Amino acid sequence: MIVSTDAIILRSMKYGETSKIVTLYSKKYGKIKVIAKGARSAKSRFGASLEPMTHSSIIIYKKEQRELHVLSKCEMSRPFLKLEGNGDKLAVGLALVELVNLVMHDEEENLPMFALLVEALQAVDQASRNLLNIFFAFEIRMLEIFGYGLSLHDCSRCGRSVVEEDEAGGVYLLLAVGSVMCSDCHSATSAGGIKASKGIVQALFRMQSLPMNSLDSLEIASPLKDEILALLHTYLKYHIAGVRTLKSLSLFTNV
Repeated sequence: MIVSTDAIILRSMKYGETSKIVTLYSKKYGKIKVIAKGARSAKSRFGASLEPMTHSSIIIYKKEQRELHVLSKCEMSRPFLKLEGNGDKLAVGLALVELVNLVMHDEEENLPMFALLVEALQAVDQASRNLLNIFFAFEIRMLEIFGYGLSLHDCSRCGRSVVEEDEAGGVYLLLAVGSVMCSDCHSATSAGGIKASKGIVQALFRMQSLPMNSLDSLEIASPLKDEILALLHTYLKYHIAGVRTLKSLSLFTNV
């Protein structure tokens, strides 16, 4: 059947002499793969609409019980004009689509996930600084969509705020439930988890709460960014099979 939908291009690879196989995240059908015949020819009708991170409007011949569909038409829907000209923006944008390609299953519609990806790419496109904040916030919101949201404000045992009150002994993130525990309760229960400073928990809580398009104004010290990246990566790996270090983030860190 012939169907149309909006999609974000995740990746593309050469196929044959002139074609491409393109992985995209669509609004109606989730992650799908299509063959774009003639996409690499000089007179290709697809133009730049198949480049990674592009928001495009597509028409495909969708074949039931098939993993590869045929792309009939693809037009750029909403250009992110500032991504290509900035190395940091390009790296974070590519990290977003790399992560989606890594964690999403084929052909599972998820409208909140599609909206989140579009919102994050728009935020990266418009941001002037602190681009990693947007990636962190994307991970946090993605986890919420999957049902693994973080509960960061209060200790899960005593209810005391670990964000507002002094936690000289550190805070512990309990991986299984995504909640935090103060150092006193942790000592009393031996609950396990990952130790984090109050600064990390405060930063995560603010990134969880602030609008995506205002995160570039949030200042976080560089050492904390590395720790946040490692913490979120560990939490993702605990809950989502197959998560690995993203190649696109090598510009920022070796975590």
